[in-house]
Amino acid sequence: MSSASPDENRLRLRAVVDAQFAVIVAVLLIAAAVGGALVYTTHVDPGTETSERTVSSFTVETAYNHSAEVTEPNSVFEIGTVLDDRPTYFTRIAPELDVDVETTYAAASASDVDVRFDSVLVIRNVGEDGNVVYWSEREPLASETVSDVEPGETATASFALNSSAVDATAAEIEEELGASPGETETFVVTDVAVEGTVNGEPTSYARTVRLGIDHGGDTYTVSDPGVQSDTSDRTEPVTVEQSYGPLRSIGGPLLFVVGLGGAGALVYARREREFALTPAERDYLSYSDDRSEFAEWITTFRLPESVHERPEAEAESLRDLVDFAIDNDTGVVEDPETGAYHAVDGEFVYTYRPPSPPSTDAFAQGEDGDAPAVDDLTAADGAVGAEGVDARDADGADVDGADADGADADGADADAETTGTDAARDDDPGSDDASRE
Repeated sequence: MSSASPDENRLRLRAVVDAQFAVIVAVLLIAAAVGGALVYTTHVDPGTETSERTVSSFTVETAYNHSAEVTEPNSVFEIGTVLDDRPTYFTRIAPELDVDVETTYAAASASDVDVRFDSVLVIRNVGEDGNVVYWSEREPLASETVSDVEPGETATASFALNSSAVDATAAEIEEELGASPGETETFVVTDVAVEGTVNGEPTSYARTVRLGIDHGGDTYTVSDPGVQSDTSDRTEPVTVEQSYGPLRSIGGPLLFVVGLGGAGALVYARREREFALTPAERDYLSYSDDRSEFAEWITTFRLPESVHERPEAEAESLRDLVDFAIDNDTGVVEDPETGAYHAVDGEFVYTYRPPSPPSTDAFAQGEDGDAPAVDDLTAADGAVGAEGVDARDADGADVDGADADGADADGADADAETTGTDAARDDDPGSDDASRE
């Protein structure tokens, strides 16, 4: 069976709206209420929210710069060459490492800012996980304070490390102890402190940075941590009007209009023209459902005329006809010309004639917009049937007339015989006398 027509879809939509009218209207009104609330809270009274605004910012950066001067003759580097910021240096030709600790800060305003550096060389022996310290030696390297440092100005503290001397110190300690159960490591720790009035407020900042040094015999490696930066912001609470995204700003009004407009349109449509289906429309939808449900039991082709000469029984619905066909192990045939459904069993043909599909034109013809009633459709079918009856009656009348004509002919022959007899008697005057004699 073909897909549902637009008229049938409208009928089903009307049936759903009629059955669920109150629920649909309630949902639309709820949607309108939600949309109205969103419109009010978004556009009329959005409310306020408290956020933090950055009033001032204070950033401190600290870094190590290191280099080693070549002091021993060699075939690669000239004496006096400065090797700077390398990961590895040569112990034999450049044993002394020059280190600068540099600190700078950024602020909108500052006064009386002092930067203090305290650098210490640490040599220690630790376990594999680093949590156990077997021994530790600390040697101060530099302690320096730079006063009245302006924003953007660099404060520097310098010191020097002799890698050979550091390596010798570690070896001497291990020799004195007689053992080194863990791993010996060497590094420089620098405590950086910044104090003063920054952005109009007394400020105190402290940070510890670490420069690692790994001795490998003829070379030593520097583990530079890079630039260490810290930023602190001073904020204050600010109350601002709450803002919403486009989904709420546009969706709220749209939901309100659709909900309220849809509910009003449904109420108006129900008042102007009932959504309830007419009996004819309900019968057609019921037939359409049956046709879809039992499509596999129905075939389409024309039956021979001899089948229609059999006595015919009418089925109330297509479902009844299909049930009958299934029970009697026969098929249901759809006539492609008339649209009627037939099932042949024994001497009878069982027929179901589907209702005509209601269309939008039917509403235009009615005074109150209702579809044609079932009685009207039945009357139309009856008119068609009456034409067949009249035709059969006419044929019967012709036969009867022929019989009547035959009867008249027979009567004429009888009258002729009677007249002839009478005439014979008149022509024989002696007949009576002879009879009397």
